[in-house]
Amino acid sequence: MREGRTAGAQASITDGPAGIWVGDLARALTRLGVDHGDREAVRRIAVLLGLRGPVPGPEPAPRWQAPSAPEAEEERRAAPPPPLRAEDAAALPDNAESPPSTTEGAAGPLPLLTPLAGASGARPAWRFPALAERGDGPAEAEPAHHSLLPPNSETATLQTVLSRTVPEGEIDTHRLLEEFATGRPLQDLPRLPVRTLRFGTQVLVDLGPGMEMFARDQEELVNRITVIVGRHATDVLYFAVSPLNHVGPGAGWTWRPYRPPAAGTRVLILSGFGCNLPGSGPSPMLWQEWQEVTALLRRSGCRPAALVPLPPDRFPAPLTSLMPVVSWDRSTTTVQAESRVP
Repeated sequence: MREGRTAGAQASITDGPAGIWVGDLARALTRLGVDHGDREAVRRIAVLLGLRGPVPGPEPAPRWQAPSAPEAEEERRAAPPPPLRAEDAAALPDNAESPPSTTEGAAGPLPLLTPLAGASGARPAWRFPALAERGDGPAEAEPAHHSLLPPNSETATLQTVLSRTVPEGEIDTHRLLEEFATGRPLQDLPRLPVRTLRFGTQVLVDLGPGMEMFARDQEELVNRITVIVGRHATDVLYFAVSPLNHVGPGAGWTWRPYRPPAAGTRVLILSGFGCNLPGSGPSPMLWQEWQEVTALLRRSGCRPAALVPLPPDRFPAPLTSLMPVVSWDRSTTTVQAESRVP
């Protein structure tokens, strides 16, 4: 090991006598037990051997024996700062203090420099304004939903469509006088017809082809109906194309054949009945299924009505013969709904 370290200085010791090499110096140091760090002892032995030149010193420590981070930091701080270049000195402002000149071996704290922008007061002129950081401004809200029915009369129109007429209003004086005039005995007092929601409502929502574009409208309308009629009196079922064989409140795999609600319930159907699909329109088989559904509802004492996203002039004749139909459109008024839904 010692021979290897001393041999590294072979290039710095020359002009020895014939047959005398640096290796001989290394062997002599090893035999005599001289410390290789003792430069004076090494020099004297080299002179005795006839070697000339500078005395080799210890090699730098390998990288894995380099000084630790704190020691390296202390050495860096103790080293004198480099001299200021001419181009750097020219860039300094007039009122900036020049760093003190350093001499060899002088060490001290680095001078505190003043930023150029702060000294002159000038700001960089950016071509474009800075973008706002993400999350600084208010979050973008979802676009407001606009009902297909007129907003000012939507509640009144829905109450008309969902209610049913019962003779429970004020006493009908005209009919009462007619009964008195005929001299017939009165079995009960005649009353004026009024609309009521106490029988509840069942909403059949069509999720089939042609109604995908109205999915949000259906959701908002169902929520609105629940508010008007009450959650306890509203039953919502979903189907695709026809509810006769597959209908239910949950996922499609849970759907079962349709069973009508209690007698007196208004059944509102939100569907296009296949009229808004490209082609020749609904098939005869589809109309036959809807005829069976309508007959089943009437036998159970229920009153069906349809809310269709079509203008009245596009209502198919088979549909209007099955049930009252109201256009699900901004042009619909409460008076029109009352005239079409008894």
